[in-house]
Amino acid sequence: MGTVRPRISLVRLLEDVGTTVLNPVVGDPEAVEEIASVVIHDPDDDSPSTPDSMVLLVGITGGERIAESVAGLAERGVRVVVARVTTEVSDADRESIMSSGVVVLTLARGVSWVQLTSLLHSVLSARNEVGHIHSRGGGPAGDLFAFANAVSALLDAPITIEDRSSRVIAFSGRQEEGDGPRIATVLERQVPDQYIRVLEEAGVFDRLYRSDDPVWVSAETLGTKMGRIAVSIRAGDEFLGSMWVATGEPMSEDRMRALRDSAGLIALQMLRLRGGADAERRLRADLIATLLDGGTGAVDAMNRLGLGTGPALVMALGRRSFEGSSKPDDAAHVVRLTDALAMHLGAVHSQSAAALVNGTGYAVLSVRGHSPAEAELQAFRVASDFLDRTGASGDTIIGIGRVVTRPAQLSRSKRDAEHALEVLLAGRASGSVATFSSVHVDAILLEIASEAAAEGFSDLGPIEAIASHDAAHATSFVDTLDAWLNAFGDVGDAAASLHVHPNTFRYRLSKLKGMAALDLDDPNVRFRLMVHLRLRGPR
Repeated sequence: MGTVRPRISLVRLLEDVGTTVLNPVVGDPEAVEEIASVVIHDPDDDSPSTPDSMVLLVGITGGERIAESVAGLAERGVRVVVARVTTEVSDADRESIMSSGVVVLTLARGVSWVQLTSLLHSVLSARNEVGHIHSRGGGPAGDLFAFANAVSALLDAPITIEDRSSRVIAFSGRQEEGDGPRIATVLERQVPDQYIRVLEEAGVFDRLYRSDDPVWVSAETLGTKMGRIAVSIRAGDEFLGSMWVATGEPMSEDRMRALRDSAGLIALQMLRLRGGADAERRLRADLIATLLDGGTGAVDAMNRLGLGTGPALVMALGRRSFEGSSKPDDAAHVVRLTDALAMHLGAVHSQSAAALVNGTGYAVLSVRGHSPAEAELQAFRVASDFLDRTGASGDTIIGIGRVVTRPAQLSRSKRDAEHALEVLLAGRASGSVATFSSVHVDAILLEIASEAAAEGFSDLGPIEAIASHDAAHATSFVDTLDAWLNAFGDVGDAAASLHVHPNTFRYRLSKLKGMAALDLDDPNVRFRLMVHLRLRGPR
């Protein structure tokens, strides 16, 4: 059975997103009845656009270039495009676009393409989540965007609906009537940290947790142009989130009562959506687990995830451990970051899927149309950009497996990604992202070290004898040997790396040779020592 894709009319989508983000430039939005997907247009690639796709013309500006792109896309049946229209569209270009029947929308100044794709995916996902729920009162039950718009009309003010972590899960139109922080909150889908701190210090969250009554927060308290009215959304004793109204002054008792009543209705929809989202999350995790196991079931799982059957690779996400920090929230951290990675990939790499499997976050990326080297580089950039954007590059790490040509081989890419993750965890590679291709030798050394430890080989050899002497006499002969080998026998460079005088270094080296009877002129001895030092790893 095929997957039902979420669909929404262009007029309704523009109402949900608001003029803060998109505005029509050419064409009639009412003529477009269905939008089901978002596609980034690449002039050098055969973009997988369909008649119900909204196509983003990233990097294409100017009326003439937009008109040329529109003409080509119109031949494929595309009805809607989004571009940055920085100058007035000429009459000739406007006539050309009008004749194609394509609607051109402009992206508002200051809004990034990543923000736009995130918002559009959110709106479409909301449609997908509620498509099975029967309508009630003339509108689709469970549609939080519809509820936000209804409450906005009732209170005559823009609305946001937020979860327990102050992430925006739905919002009404008219957000352009709010102030700068409100617009930033909607675009980033998250209340900025500085305002969360202000609200915490003012006791706003405490009042929301304890009471169903709306809470007024003045503009002076927030340091903004407009104040806020917040009300908790709860089901019984469970706090689900909150609804926020941007307004210049407190509202009347009647409107406060309407706000409180609306929160009760929204709570019911949030519970329904959560149940559907949990089921969808479990299904996605099961499909990805099947895909990562490889074998005959991988092809079906890959198709059901919408990834096709072409070349793909696996990412593995984990958390770096620091000495002296137990990090009791490791599991919750990985869950949150895996969800965030799924959203990020949905915005920048549409043919991808991510889920938590056995405590590790995994993502599968379809890389059709790219060479293995190009695909790994692209995946490295996507992962690095994700960690930079989330501010998690300090303790969150991502390993990237090799590209495989068939779904059944994805288990190998999964092992590769896990090995790269282990190398990062062991501190054998710098940074927070590593491809298996770049650290495979370190992965081999880790395997050998693990095998050596299991067989009791780790305590053998001259290095361990020297290390025991260092421990007993507070000397640093292991470091001396390591520095000399790394400098290829250059005493000056080796001494500088340890910040000692070359004569001091020569003295230590002579003592070292006599202590372990090492023939450092023998290349085989030097090779064995270097391998042994690498097997020991950072100490």
